[in-house]
Amino acid sequence: MFDCTVLQIASMPARGEPVTPHQNVCKKNNDESYINLDGNIDEFFSKASSFPFEMGRTQLSIPTSLLIDGMHLNLDDPRASETVVISRRHSRRIGHRIGTWNVLAVRVIDSTGDSPTKSKRQLGTDIFDDSFNLVS
Repeated sequence: MFDCTVLQIASMPARGEPVTPHQNVCKKNNDESYINLDGNIDEFFSKASSFPFEMGRTQLSIPTSLLIDGMHLNLDDPRASETVVISRRHSRRIGHRIGTWNVLAVRVIDSTGDSPTKSKRQLGTDIFDDSFNLVS
């Protein structure tokens, strides 16, 4: 079994680069490895789960026989909704707080002047006001 927590990887393209869609993954518990969740994630959870799906809190136990090349799970495969065990991590959800935070945010500009399309203010908002970053 591959036990993991469902997360989303988001990236910010440099100016002129194509936008990369968010990638749904399942990160192995107590490890840095993850698998890609291919297919319609919303439809999978509407069929397979009786409680609401939450990024960072929903956990999966995936039979290794369902993994493609050991790195992908096809959520559209009917066997997935029948054999993947879904649970919820029991942890508290942190609300917005006022205080001092130590954060290093790097906005890189390359030698040709290309940089992320978001401004410094937008990057700060993404770090402090993005609900994905406020889950513990």
